[in-house]
Amino acid sequence: MRRACFLLLALAALFATPALAAEGFPTSLAGFTLGDSVEHYEDYCREGEAIPVSDAPFLSESLIKAENLPGVRGGSLAFGNCVGGDRLVRIKLKFNDHGQGLFNRLYDRYEADFGKPDKYLGDTFKNVIAWEWRFTDGKGGRISLVLMWSRDKEIRPGVSIKMTDESLMDEEYKCYKAKHDGTKGKMGMTRIGSLDAYVPH
Repeated sequence: MRRACFLLLALAALFATPALAAEGFPTSLAGFTLGDSVEHYEDYCREGEAIPVSDAPFLSESLIKAENLPGVRGGSLAFGNCVGGDRLVRIKLKFNDHGQGLFNRLYDRYEADFGKPDKYLGDTFKNVIAWEWRFTDGKGGRISLVLMWSRDKEIRPGVSIKMTDESLMDEEYKCYKAKHDGTKGKMGMTRIGSLDAYVPH
């Protein structure tokens, strides 16, 4: 009896967690698949060289040609530039429809497919509403999926989706850190001599 109760509790915990394999391990969004070489998607990217991400120099980012994706007004593909293979690490999409109705429809679909979100990332006043689903595959793979609606003109106004392979992100970061730690990585860095220049007046 005790063993049966333990088994039932274990099964309940398993199916209550949206990130587990029962709900799948999503890696694709709008035809893009995390982990693929970004070369597969050259036709979807704007011409010109990819730009390193300022706060994450181990990633480079290419802007998406919005005309290639129905309903999308913009977005980007971020790929690793350290480990090799130009692996797609993050997908960002922004939609023509700025309304909260689209956000609500997507939220309902996500909840139906993946269960309740794992974390609320928006603000208290609902100027930005953002929910995050997190997934693991049991092999160290980790995916973050963020659905957001914003009325803040500085924070991707309208409806947007961000999907990130955090395990690949970690690999790229560790590679970059290993190559740039130490004296060589600190060359060119300066120290603040006085705070006066950084105090508004």
